[in-house]
Amino acid sequence: MKKQGTIAIVGGGVSGALTAYHLVRRSVPARVVILDPHPQLGLGLAYSTPSRQHLLNVPAGKISALPDQPDHFLRWLQMHYDPKITAADFAPRAVFGQYIQSLLATIQGIEHLQTAVFDCHVAGAQATLSLADGTTLTADAVVLATGNFNPAALPGISEEVTRRGVYRHSAWEDATYENLPVDAPITLIGTGLTAIDVLLRLRERGHRGIVTAISRHGIFPNRHAPYEPLAECIITGEPPAKAHELLHAVHQAIKAGKPWRAVVDSLRARTNELWLALSPAEQRRFRRHLLRRWEVVRHRMAPPIADHLDAELAAGTLVHHHGSLHAVTSAEGGATVQFRTNSANMVEVAAARVINCTGPDMNYHRVGSPLLNSLFAQGLIVDGPLGNGLWSDQHGALRTQDGTSSSVLFNVGPGRMGTLLESIAVPELRNQAADLAELLAAETSPVELLCEKCERLSGVA
Repeated sequence: MKKQGTIAIVGGGVSGALTAYHLVRRSVPARVVILDPHPQLGLGLAYSTPSRQHLLNVPAGKISALPDQPDHFLRWLQMHYDPKITAADFAPRAVFGQYIQSLLATIQGIEHLQTAVFDCHVAGAQATLSLADGTTLTADAVVLATGNFNPAALPGISEEVTRRGVYRHSAWEDATYENLPVDAPITLIGTGLTAIDVLLRLRERGHRGIVTAISRHGIFPNRHAPYEPLAECIITGEPPAKAHELLHAVHQAIKAGKPWRAVVDSLRARTNELWLALSPAEQRRFRRHLLRRWEVVRHRMAPPIADHLDAELAAGTLVHHHGSLHAVTSAEGGATVQFRTNSANMVEVAAARVINCTGPDMNYHRVGSPLLNSLFAQGLIVDGPLGNGLWSDQHGALRTQDGTSSSVLFNVGPGRMGTLLESIAVPELRNQAADLAELLAAETSPVELLCEKCERLSGVA
């Protein structure tokens, strides 16, 4: 089919790569261009890790990149990585990145412009992108697949500890782990999956000192364990309208003898549907009271990682505290970390390095993206209803300031957490990428398609 127009994908991680893959796979009548300054596509932060200790937190049999082939990743692993691996095993994240790259290698037609996008202006049914290399690109559809940003700034971080490199804002930069004595005390701010990644990478590099992890809840994620899946979701019929009704349904199922992991995972297929059935007030209530409890049971650790964590806690080489960070100030040998416990006591710990492990910032006004700043200023995108992420419709079309859905700008990946509860795991990413590609690859030109879509979706929240 003769190519017409251009579809530009901003970001070359898993979300962007899979969107491009499905567009080409469906013979979209358009030029497909990924704009990303990194030399390799399909990795992003999660799958570019150099550590083989960083395992997927989903077993191999449940994380295929292709919605229509649920065992595709498992078969690929058995052919290219380990013939003995099973559906219940947990592969390294870096290997999953290789898997995504192997998918891209099977198709032709994706252009990769190794540059960043600084600005975007929409006129009619087209957008003009201003690129870091000084050129521009005109596109009929722009897909934002920007992935995760660095965490939000922490309170009380002195300029001196940042200047000296004692405080590290990003857990993913190589410099975060350099020039550390093997016995140096380390403090992690956060006790989620990022903190566990940091602990594993420190140990892999030979660090043997005490690591202290601090968070408001002081809770690490739970571990994966075998269970018999439930035949259906524990919530059938109409979704509950109240957050406490969701919690009650979970409690009742567990009281009835169903394994809690099976109960939680039974909600998987309906999670976003259940979320969208809640009013904004109920969503806020859920985020305030239940979100962390949901995260630690939903985003679980692979058993080998959980075993490692348990051993560190038992040996006292990993210590965790409930508390809110108060300040990080310069001290001889590093820094003094002050935090306030739940009982209002102020506690201090010494650290040679302090690492922010609080997870990605979802307030897109402050992440420092020139592209997003411009789109916000033009009213082409808006925050989600709760003030985080981006507001998009069920197809990924971005909501504009006047309340309509864009016919040019779309979103896949974490940005959709502005309206969804789940939008960072592979099952969501693969479906979003495939669904959006199907929409854009309709049997018409992109310009005609998007004009029709504008009429069809105008005003849909």
